[in-house]
Amino acid sequence: MVFPLPLLPFAISTGAAAWNGMVNAFNGASGRTMQKNLEGQRLVHQKELQEKQKVAQLEIEYMRTMSQIKLQQNNQQFQLDLQQNNQEFQAGIEYQRLAAQAQLQQNNQEFQQKLEIARQKFQAKIVEYQCQENRKLQEFIKAVDMQIAKSNQEFQAWLFQENKQVQIELAQYNRETQFILAECQREAALQIKELDNWPIKNYPWHILEYHQGRNPIPVQIILASPEIDFDRFEHLNKTSTSTFPKVEKRLSQCLKNFLQKYYSLENQERPTELIDHTWDSNRFAGGSAVKAIFSRLKSEPILLIESEVDGDLINIQVAYWSGGQEISPFYKTIISHLHYPKILYEFAIQRALHWETNVKQKLLAQGKSEPEIDREYGADNLLNLQIYRKFEQDKLAGIDFERHYKTNSEDFGKLSALLGAYHNIIAALFTDIHYLITTNLSPKLPELLPELETEFSVDKRLADDLFQMVVESYIGSLRAMEKDRSELVPEFAADIAFRLTGLSNPTFAEKMLDFALESWLNSRYLSVENGREKFDVVAENLLPLDREFVVKVNRCLVGLGKEKKLSVINSCYQRGIEKFNLEKYEEAVIDFGYVIDFDSEFVDGYYRRGLTYIQLANYQEAVEDLTQVVRLDASHAPAYNYRGNAYYKLGEYQQAVDDYERAINLGLNEAVKNRDIALGVWQEIKRQAEEKIRREKKERQEREAEEKRRRESQGELFSFEVVTVNNSGKIINRAEGSARQKIADLGNGIKLEMVYVPGGSFLMGSPENEAERNSDESPQHQVTIQPFYMSKYPITQNQYQAIIGKNPSNFKGGSRPVEKVNWHNAVEFCRKLSEKTGKIYRLPSESQWEYACRAGTTTPFYFGETITPDLVNYDGNYPYGNAPKGKYRQETTDVGSFPPNAFGLYDMHGNVWEWCLDVWHENYNGAPTDGSAWETGGDNSKRLLRSGCWDYISWDCRSARRLYYVADNHIYGRGFRVVLSVSRS
Repeated sequence: MVFPLPLLPFAISTGAAAWNGMVNAFNGASGRTMQKNLEGQRLVHQKELQEKQKVAQLEIEYMRTMSQIKLQQNNQQFQLDLQQNNQEFQAGIEYQRLAAQAQLQQNNQEFQQKLEIARQKFQAKIVEYQCQENRKLQEFIKAVDMQIAKSNQEFQAWLFQENKQVQIELAQYNRETQFILAECQREAALQIKELDNWPIKNYPWHILEYHQGRNPIPVQIILASPEIDFDRFEHLNKTSTSTFPKVEKRLSQCLKNFLQKYYSLENQERPTELIDHTWDSNRFAGGSAVKAIFSRLKSEPILLIESEVDGDLINIQVAYWSGGQEISPFYKTIISHLHYPKILYEFAIQRALHWETNVKQKLLAQGKSEPEIDREYGADNLLNLQIYRKFEQDKLAGIDFERHYKTNSEDFGKLSALLGAYHNIIAALFTDIHYLITTNLSPKLPELLPELETEFSVDKRLADDLFQMVVESYIGSLRAMEKDRSELVPEFAADIAFRLTGLSNPTFAEKMLDFALESWLNSRYLSVENGREKFDVVAENLLPLDREFVVKVNRCLVGLGKEKKLSVINSCYQRGIEKFNLEKYEEAVIDFGYVIDFDSEFVDGYYRRGLTYIQLANYQEAVEDLTQVVRLDASHAPAYNYRGNAYYKLGEYQQAVDDYERAINLGLNEAVKNRDIALGVWQEIKRQAEEKIRREKKERQEREAEEKRRRESQGELFSFEVVTVNNSGKIINRAEGSARQKIADLGNGIKLEMVYVPGGSFLMGSPENEAERNSDESPQHQVTIQPFYMSKYPITQNQYQAIIGKNPSNFKGGSRPVEKVNWHNAVEFCRKLSEKTGKIYRLPSESQWEYACRAGTTTPFYFGETITPDLVNYDGNYPYGNAPKGKYRQETTDVGSFPPNAFGLYDMHGNVWEWCLDVWHENYNGAPTDGSAWETGGDNSKRLLRSGCWDYISWDCRSARRLYYVADNHIYGRGFRVVLSVSRS
C-alpha cells in the first residue's frame, strides 16, 4: 500500500513568508519612526522564529511518520522476500529430489542395459558352444561309423573312452556355464539394497566379494547352533525351558579343526570356509532364513547346518545350493528326534562301568575295602551303577521303564563331541557331494568315517543311522550323475564302497558296492534276469577297459572278506619292519603309515610306527601312535613302556611314571629301571620347583611390603608423555610428564589407581570468544582447589564388577569404562568402595573435574585448540576448528588408549560422560569458589555430566562443556570417576 505525502508543513511555511512581506510593506508606507520600526522588526522576527520552530517540529513529526511508514514498507518487503526465498528453496529441494530420482532411474536403466548385454553375450556363447558341440557330434557319428567294422570288444572299448571323454568335457562346460551364471548373479546381488531381516551378521557383500574370481569357489559353511552365544534378540527369545547347554563355541571349534585338517581353505581340491559365530539370532531360522540367504547368495556354494533343540530332542536341518543356480535350494531335516538325555545316560553308564572295572578294581588290588572305596571314590558312579544293576534285574523280570541317571560335565562334554562328529560328517558329506558333482572329485569322508566312528561308541545304532544316511546321499548324488556321466559313476561308487570297508558295520560298504555293480550294468545297458546275481553278470561282461573298476571292486571285496584278500597291509607292514632294521626310519614311517591308513585299528602298525618315531626323536607323534595301541589293546605292556620313554623325552615325567607303572603291573620288569630313573628326575625337578616357589613367594612378600610402604606415603611416581597440537590437530610438541599415584587393591588382581592432583586456582568456565560455547558456561569465575586424588581412568567394568558384583555396560570389556550407570549407581559404588577400603571416596565436584581436566591449560582442550580421533574417542565426522575429519569408532575404547593430560589423567575428553556430584544449575551465578560441590538450589533431579562421549561431536568434549541428565535414568555412554581427599587418603 502506498501512502500520500502530507502537505501541511509546506502550506504553513508559504503563508508565513507572505505575511512577513505584507507587514514590511505596511511599515515602510506608514512612515513610522525608527524606534517603532525596530520594535516592529523585533516582534516580526520573534514571530518568524516561532513560526520556524513550529515548522521544524512539524518536519520532525513528518520524518518520524515517514520512518515508521518506511519501516513498515521494509518489513512487508522482507516478508515478501522471505516467502519468495522459501518458495525458491522448496523448489530447489524438489528439483534436487526429482534430479536424484531421475539419476537413480537412469542408473537402474544403465544397470539393466548392462545386465541385458551380459545375458545376450551369455546366450551367444551358448549358441556358439551348441554349434561346436553339434559339429563335434557329427564328427563323432562319422568316427563311430568308421569303427563299426572293428571287433565288438575294440568298439566298446573305444566307445567307452569316447563317451567318458565327452562326458568329462560336457561336465566341464556345465561348470563353466554355472560359473558365468554365478558371476551374473553376484554382480546383480551386489547392486541390491541390504535386507532389514538379514539373518546373519556378515553382510552379503562380505561373502560375495571375498572369493570373487577364485575357481573353484570354496564351499562356504554357515553354522546355526541350537543356542547362540551372543543373540541380538536374546531378551525376546527366552521362551524355552530347555536345559540344553550353549554349545556354539564347541561345535564351531570342532568343525573348524576338522575342516582345517581335511577341507581347509588352502586345499586346492576341496576348499571350504567356515563362517561361524555369524548367526544373528534364533529368531531367524527355518525356511524363511534359508530363502533370505538364498535370495542374496545364490551365486555362492553355500552349506547351512542348522540344529535345534525341541524339548529332549535334537533336530538337524541342512540347506545347500551349489552356486549359480536359480531353482530352490535343497532344504531338509536329515537328523531328527535325537533323544539327547538318553545319550547322556549312556555316557553316564559307560563312565560308571569304566570306574567299576578300572578304578575300583585297582583300588581293591591295593588292599582297600569295598565299602571304603564306595564311600571315598564312588560318588555318582556308585549311584549310577546301582540304578543300572536294578534296571538289569527289572528287565529280566519283564519290568521296563525309563531310569534317570546322574550326569556331569564330562558326559555333556562327550555329548558335545558327539554333536561335533555329527556336524563334521554332515559338512564333509555335502562338501564331498559338491566337489563330486562339480569337479569329478572322489569323496574324502568315507576314509575319515572309521576314525569318526569312535565318537559313536555310546550307541552303535546312532552311527548306523547316520552312516546309512551318508551312503544313501552318495547313491542319490551318483544316480543324478548317471544322466550325463554314466561312465564315471561306477568307479566313483566302487571307490566309495572300498573306503567304507573300514567301518565296523560292513552293510554300508556292501550297499555301495551293490550300487557300483548296478551302475556299471546300466552303463553297459545290461540287465539282470532269472534271479541271477549282479556280481555274476558283471563278471561275465568285463572288458580290459574295466581294469580300474575291477581293481577297486576287488579291493572292496577284500575289505569285506568275501573272497581271497590281497595282503596289502601285510606287505607294507613287513617292508616297514625291514626298513626299521636297516635304520631307514623315514621310509619305515611311511610304510607303517600305509598300514594304518588301510586299517585304522591295526595295533602293531601304530606300535611299530611309534617305535620308529622315537628313533627319529619325533616324540609327540610317537605318543599319539602308542596311545592308539593302548586304546586298542589295554594289555600291551611294551606300548606303555615305550610311551613312557617318549613322555620322558618330552619332559612330561608324571605321564612317564604312570606309563611305567602300567607296564610293570602288566609284568614288564624292564620298565622298573625306567620308572626309577624318571621318578628320580621328576622328584628333583619338583624339589627345584618347590624351592623356586618358596623363594618367589618370599620375594613377593618383601616386594608387597615395600609396595605397601610406598603406597602409604604420597604415592608412587609414574611417567607419561604429554602432547600438544596446533589448530589443525597436528602434534607440535611432545613432553615427558610425571605424577604420583596410590593404588588400591580391589581383589582378584583388580587395581584402582588414584592420581595425586596438586592444589591451585583456575578460571572456571569458557570465554565468550570460544567456538561452540554455551551460555551455561558463564560467567567465568576464579576457583581455588585443594589437593586431592582422582582415579587415573574412568571407573572400568572390572573395577565396577569387583565392587558392585555386576556389569551393566553395553560395550563389554574389562578395561573399558563402565557405562549405563545412573548417578545413584555411581554414588552407591563410592559408598561400597569406601566400606571396602576404609577410605572415603566420592564423585568429584564439577569444579574439581574441570580443574583436573584442564591441568593448567586455558585452551578448549588440554591438548590445545582442537582434538582429533587419534587423541580422543568421539564422532570424528564433526571436527573442531581447523582439524580434519577422522574415525568414528561407534563404541567405547579401553581406558588409557589415548595420551593423558599434564596431571597424568587419561580420557578426560570423550569416551563416556562422567557424573559429578553437583546439582544442575543453568549458569555459574552464585557457584562455590572453593572447589566444593554445588548441591543447593537448582534442580535436584538433574545432575552434572562432563567429558563428552564416543558418540558425541567434538565440541561436546571441551574442558568447559556442561551437560545434565536425570539422576535416576540409565543410558549408555554414562560413566564416572572417583576422588579421594588428601587428608583422608
